[in-house]
Amino acid sequence: MPLDTGDEARRALVSLEMILSGDYITPTLHGERYFNKPPLYNWIIIGSYQLFGSYSTYALRFPMLVSLLLLGVTLFAIVRRYTSNTIALAAALMTLTNGRVLLYDSMLGLIEITFAWVTYAAMMLVYHFDRKKNYWWLYATTYALTAVGFLLKGLPPIAFQGLTLAGWFLYTRRWRLLFHPAHAVGLLIFVLITGSYYLAYFSRNAIPFSDVASVILSESAKRTGLTFGLGATLLHLVSFPFELIYHFVPYTLLVVLLFRRHILALLKANSFIAFNALTFSLTVLIYWLSPQVYGRYLIGLVPLLFTVLAYLYYEHSVPAEPRRWWVERIWLATALLVAVGCWVTLFYPTTKTIPGVVWKTALVSGLLLGLAWQLYQPSMNRLGLMVAVVVVVRLGFNWLVLPGRVEKRQFYRDSATQAAQLTLGRPLYGYKATVGADNATDVSTFHLTAARGSILRRTGKKYSKALYIADSASLVNERYRTLGKLTLFDRHPAFIVQFN
Repeated sequence: MPLDTGDEARRALVSLEMILSGDYITPTLHGERYFNKPPLYNWIIIGSYQLFGSYSTYALRFPMLVSLLLLGVTLFAIVRRYTSNTIALAAALMTLTNGRVLLYDSMLGLIEITFAWVTYAAMMLVYHFDRKKNYWWLYATTYALTAVGFLLKGLPPIAFQGLTLAGWFLYTRRWRLLFHPAHAVGLLIFVLITGSYYLAYFSRNAIPFSDVASVILSESAKRTGLTFGLGATLLHLVSFPFELIYHFVPYTLLVVLLFRRHILALLKANSFIAFNALTFSLTVLIYWLSPQVYGRYLIGLVPLLFTVLAYLYYEHSVPAEPRRWWVERIWLATALLVAVGCWVTLFYPTTKTIPGVVWKTALVSGLLLGLAWQLYQPSMNRLGLMVAVVVVVRLGFNWLVLPGRVEKRQFYRDSATQAAQLTLGRPLYGYKATVGADNATDVSTFHLTAARGSILRRTGKKYSKALYIADSASLVNERYRTLGKLTLFDRHPAFIVQFN
């Protein structure tokens, strides 16, 4: 798949500019300092570029794929240790195959999957080393991972670490462990790891610390109620649970298993399940109280929820239970609906021309009908069958949905590559707000930069013998001659010009 718009293009472009500038300490975007995210994930992408010897989207997304598999393996290993193989496998598969991950985030080179793995591992190590009563390792490893999370995404992992530690030790009435000498060592490790980077950064860039700190703080605060106000916050408080269920369907429908008598006693009966339930309930508040939240932000927290739901499904529910019965009937109806609805591909303009569309649709529909029949039959493990349904849906998604996206995105890559070839050997700039005004144009900027091997900088100045990428809005009342045209992502016409 060619490059996607949004944050993926930004991650790709910042990493590419670090390579072209030779400065791996100072992230830039269009040649200007970029403070929004620390650079660790850019370094990971750069390593992948070097590994594959190209700036391909496969190289860009490879670290995400590795992180996703590591998240599944880590989740399975830790949950199996404290529950059972069945619950561990179910929780891992629910995390890897929910709608949000399988149909969106598993196809994009974003930070969130890697950040989710680091976040989840840090939380689990709190429980693991607490069971062993090894608090030196507990604080050392979790604060090291918190530092890694900070260098990936900024402030959120600090909040996760604080809520996890305080919540668990207060719940178990061992709050004095928060003042264990090892805690000071953990904090020191965090400061050493993060401080080493910023020491290198400020030794290279003579700018005030406040310039960087203010951006990091604003990036964390801009989606909260402090920015959006009371009305938006109250609305989000009501809508957030439904958004959570929507993003991670079909498995989040099992939250109905939580609405029963003596649920707290059931959760407390297994300390590991209690830890997962408590940690999820506390850390999810960060996003519950923030009016602007994207579903991908929650990927590191939903393994905690899925562990609890898998435990309740296999250990404390039966198929005849009304809550479970209704969820499984919704799964059955969904499988039937998609099995029948996928035949629309034979009539939809962008899919009816796909090679082999008939047999591909027939195979997907047949597999879904077969799984729907199994869901209809008596079974103790319809959750496992639903995982199979989702995997078949992804197969159909690959065959019948992605080809149309490839064609659209390939157009923008070709347009940018042609413009790059036309301008080789000449200085090229983005004029005013033509590029970089939003992250959609970063797609075209990345392709231009990769093809030319030089950073496309933004400017409002006019240089002798330089060429410019400019749109009609920025060219009002300007004197210029047009050397070529291109279309920036998304449907943004622009010109290659030289000013008189």
